[in-house]
Amino acid sequence: MKKLFILAALSAASLTAMTSCGQGSAKMTTDMDTLAYAIGTDLGSMAFSFDSTLNPDILAAAVKDVFNKEGKMSREEAGAFIQEYMTVGLARKNAKAGREFIAEAVKNGADTLASGLAYKIDDPGSDTKVALGDSIYVKYTLTLPGGKELEKTPEAVPMLLEPPYLIKAWTEGIPLVGEGGKITLYAPASLAYGESGTRGIGPNQALKFEIEVTKVVANHDPQYRKSESQK
Repeated sequence: MKKLFILAALSAASLTAMTSCGQGSAKMTTDMDTLAYAIGTDLGSMAFSFDSTLNPDILAAAVKDVFNKEGKMSREEAGAFIQEYMTVGLARKNAKAGREFIAEAVKNGADTLASGLAYKIDDPGSDTKVALGDSIYVKYTLTLPGGKELEKTPEAVPMLLEPPYLIKAWTEGIPLVGEGGKITLYAPASLAYGESGTRGIGPNQALKFEIEVTKVVANHDPQYRKSESQK
């Protein structure tokens, strides 16, 4: 929420040059002009990162209204609306986008599990299969449905394939390949970070993982091997 309060605070002191000089043609002749444009640039970047579908004309109009003391919302009302959007509107929007994202993956050839996980096995790997409880080394790339890359490991990282430590999409999807295997997972939010999301991932956000299992260190605990053989 810190970013949202900064957004609200900056809205009272930015984009002046853009609204007064015309879109894309702001002329900076003084330090104050440059400062106004710099703050506007920062606000615009922040707003775009928050939601790239925001209407920049409405954003600029709101700033101008605040400067002219003609705002249609108080700061408190604006903050409350943003909070409501974050908890309800954005979650609803992400849920719809997530369903469409998974459906598109299936349309393009992905298989599915009963849980709703969609996947493509790019390389099945060796006969050394992965099972719950195993230690694995993986390389992976995490992207959002729109294609924005959130995380990419330059080298293989060790992980323990157990539900308490990894999201369900991984514990369900990774055992579909063996050592050396590559798989792409299209995870609905219910198998990822759910309604709450996490850092950089919104509520009800579907995710795409491209995973390569570089090494498997089997856990020979009979509890795990028995449970896997009964599946």
